[in-house]
Amino acid sequence: MIQNRTYITVIFLLSFLSGKAQKIEELTAIPLEIGYEKTLHLIFPTEVKYYSIGGDYVIGEKVTNCPEIIRLKAAEENFPGETNLSVVTADTKFYSYAIRYNAHPKESYMRINGETPIPHILPVGKDKQLFLIFPATVSYVDYGSTNVEVEKAEGVDNILAVKAMRAYTEDTNISVVVENGKFYTFDLRYVPAPERFSFVIDKEDTQKVAILDEKERSSEQKERIREAIGKRLPLDLGLKDKNAGMEFEIGNIFIDADILLLRMTLTNRTQIGYTTDFMRFYIQDAKIRKKTAVQQLEQNILFTFDYPEEIPAHESRTFTVAMNKFTIPDKKRLVIEIQEKNGGRHFLYKLKNKSLLDAEEVFRNREQQETEEEADRILRRIAR
Repeated sequence: MIQNRTYITVIFLLSFLSGKAQKIEELTAIPLEIGYEKTLHLIFPTEVKYYSIGGDYVIGEKVTNCPEIIRLKAAEENFPGETNLSVVTADTKFYSYAIRYNAHPKESYMRINGETPIPHILPVGKDKQLFLIFPATVSYVDYGSTNVEVEKAEGVDNILAVKAMRAYTEDTNISVVVENGKFYTFDLRYVPAPERFSFVIDKEDTQKVAILDEKERSSEQKERIREAIGKRLPLDLGLKDKNAGMEFEIGNIFIDADILLLRMTLTNRTQIGYTTDFMRFYIQDAKIRKKTAVQQLEQNILFTFDYPEEIPAHESRTFTVAMNKFTIPDKKRLVIEIQEKNGGRHFLYKLKNKSLLDAEEVFRNREQQETEEEADRILRRIAR
């Protein structure tokens, strides 16, 4: 009798469960096109809490200081087939995208659940700089291709200078976020001789065009800094590199209030003169992982002392570069990039945060200064 009751109970449960079968509903993936010469920015209504990219053909990353934005780019041209992107935002919403390659994608940014106006096309050339004047301090910059160079105007926080590094045929783009969180993006088209090269973005009638950097030093202050560091001997910090007969070394790292100064030396031990093309400073991950877009946080140069355009054969040049004070986050490095013009003797030196934390003060108290100056004099006599 008990056995029969057990059978009846099992049959009842099976019939009950069969009436409550699970339902599966497919979430439609939104199609996305992505290219190699432009960066695609997805702007979500709230912070991105999680994202995942299905394959290695697409690289992506959350934008620093803008947690609601993801930047995407093709890792290689003309990748085959389709991959996917999944995103979860702080408002508990899930987004699914199907990504295909298109050499000429229709969009370079998307405001999720919002309007996406067509970006303006701006001309950029090799012999003229394009200036973009924004209504607030620039906090983030991305440019889709190394065919262009972008830098902040020296001593000004809201002006970007853009220049083509070479002639190119496929449009690229520049994307900017200012400190109030507003996002801007423009297509950059190569023009050999652009007639328009200065643009004011969203200028209000009562606003000053230039927002000066409060840390900017006057000519007199710069000269005092030059004199102070000129009295200091270079240290053996072990921060050096070599490439094809060229030597690079950081001799001193100084701090003056909110200004960081690096005194460096380039030595040419070859018979061929060295012409510098450009120098850049930016923070990026110490190790670049797959499926991660290389995000470079530019550290703009405020001013320089004795910056060399030429290093003749068998000669050295010592110079100083000043930037706004900063520290380097964990698992990241400050990259010092020096390029030779029409040559291959380039430097890509990576500096750890510890070196910055040990920076010397430019101006010391009188007792300490007298002691160190006496030590410097002794060292100079020994060196003769």
